[in-house]
Amino acid sequence: MNDMSKITEVDPITLQVIRGAFETIAEEMGHVLYRMSFSSIIRESQDLGAGLFDINFNTLCESESTPMHIGSIPAYLRGIAETLEDGEWYEGDVVVHNHPYYGSSHTPDLAIVVPIFLHNRLIGFAGNTAHHVDIGAATPGLIIDVPDVYAEGMLFAGTKLYRKGEPNNAMWNYIRRNSRAAGQLVMDIEAQVASARLGAKRFVELIEKYGENVVFSAANQLMDYAERLTRNRISEIPDGDYSAEGWLDDDGRNRDKRLKVMVTLRVRGDEVEVDLTGSADQTPTAYNVPFEGSTKVAAFAAFRKLLLDSATSDMRAPSNEGSFRPIKVTAPLGSIFNPRAPASAEARFTQCNRMIDLIIRALAPPQTASRGSILRADKGSVLRAD
Repeated sequence: MNDMSKITEVDPITLQVIRGAFETIAEEMGHVLYRMSFSSIIRESQDLGAGLFDINFNTLCESESTPMHIGSIPAYLRGIAETLEDGEWYEGDVVVHNHPYYGSSHTPDLAIVVPIFLHNRLIGFAGNTAHHVDIGAATPGLIIDVPDVYAEGMLFAGTKLYRKGEPNNAMWNYIRRNSRAAGQLVMDIEAQVASARLGAKRFVELIEKYGENVVFSAANQLMDYAERLTRNRISEIPDGDYSAEGWLDDDGRNRDKRLKVMVTLRVRGDEVEVDLTGSADQTPTAYNVPFEGSTKVAAFAAFRKLLLDSATSDMRAPSNEGSFRPIKVTAPLGSIFNPRAPASAEARFTQCNRMIDLIIRALAPPQTASRGSILRADKGSVLRAD
């Protein structure tokens, strides 16, 4: 919905009803995915994310799933927009996407996206991501000592598994013949397809009940509300630069070489920049972090847990695009957090956790600070974590 002149103010009761509907749709999508899946990494650890998105790729709602999937799918959608097979969305399409240099978090996280149409008009997307056991990489499992992204397994970029409702059998057969765990892989993808299709169905049902204008107006109000909550919390932190540095053991090949992680937070009013300048250069192994799909997402997850945790906040922020808007992330191209293609970048999890640790450490209160006080360090301080 692009015509902002049609946006109207939704009354508080209807707004809360639609907010509840959004949250229920996202959670139902997640439940269908992990209950239908066959691999333990999805079925038991719930390494997944699911939600609804508008045509501008804003997150309208997302499931409460693994933190590293928070806010990740919009980057996939932007990558799909660059690479989409046929260059056009049609009703009944299903796209698979996992290219780390086109928005993916890392190659094992396949996204499944379906377009949502209303009266033959594209109005949004339903999508999910999930980690898969084996996508045909050089070695089984999560790999690190590989030379480039091509060794990480099958790469999908805007690839249609269904075209106008018809299965792309050549692609399905390709997937079956290029995985050590083909049965689990195919059945898990089928679960993702079912989840995304359900989300699209529920979104259309919601619009049919309340009207397109009301639903999208409510979505925009809820995004603005989440943004205000985030900005209010950031504004409680005194303006300044807050830094912390730490180390990673090695890149998986050069065992005697530690890798530096440097985090500088620049707080200005109600916005914050997470600057990773000073962190290690990209590595010759898969110990790099895709910038759009993982580095930025780690920053979103860090500030959501710092500032919007339900245990410390009086009001619960909706899980949508609004909470990401005040957060900017910077990392030099060619660094571990923003590698140049085609560097491999599959084993990115511990780097993200270290980055989150250092964001928290940079804003940590003095030991004498009272519990519940705003997290902060002295302006300009550098904290070291070995």
